[in-house]
Amino acid sequence: MKNMNLKLSSALYFMLGAILLSSCVATSGIDHTTSISSSEGVLSNKTTYAWYQPKPTATAAYGPGFDKSLHEHLLKAVEEELQAKGYTKTSVNPDMLVAYDVSVSVPDAMDKPELYGPGFGYSYAYMSGYRYSYGNAALPGHRAVDLFKQGTLILDIIEPRSKQLLWRGWTEGAFNSFDAGYGKVKSQVERIVNRMPNAAKP
Repeated sequence: MKNMNLKLSSALYFMLGAILLSSCVATSGIDHTTSISSSEGVLSNKTTYAWYQPKPTATAAYGPGFDKSLHEHLLKAVEEELQAKGYTKTSVNPDMLVAYDVSVSVPDAMDKPELYGPGFGYSYAYMSGYRYSYGNAALPGHRAVDLFKQGTLILDIIEPRSKQLLWRGWTEGAFNSFDAGYGKVKSQVERIVNRMPNAAKP
């Protein structure tokens, strides 16, 4: 009887371990990518785009552990993924404007709201020299980039005339390291862009 109880206990422990392991494996595959929009189908008639700020408006100033390589990877990956969805980059009357950002831990010296436009804060894009100032009044659930988990990648789509946010996609904690290689960056950008509709047909 004692041996039977021991065998039953061992079997139960084995089953419990297997369940926990399978749970961990399933959880690791969860996609933490989300998107919100100002209205349903707001991007359905878009075919062309430009960057919200084609060039950073301030001198880049990267903190310890950061450099421009992620910035360069993001620009390339976003353009490639938008092209794959059928969008065309243009400098003349674009249908939409695009901006990226990545949340970072905010040092005390930079935790000063007066340094940033309404709805914005210290971030990787800020380090890269971007000074965003577009509005978010029509976007439900909007939050400033410095309120996201560190390493969250954000892609914003802005209406060119009103300078208001139309759509936002993000992946929580996309980057554990800010020196991620191009392959990692491209895969994270792809997750977000895949939530956008294909470009409208001419």
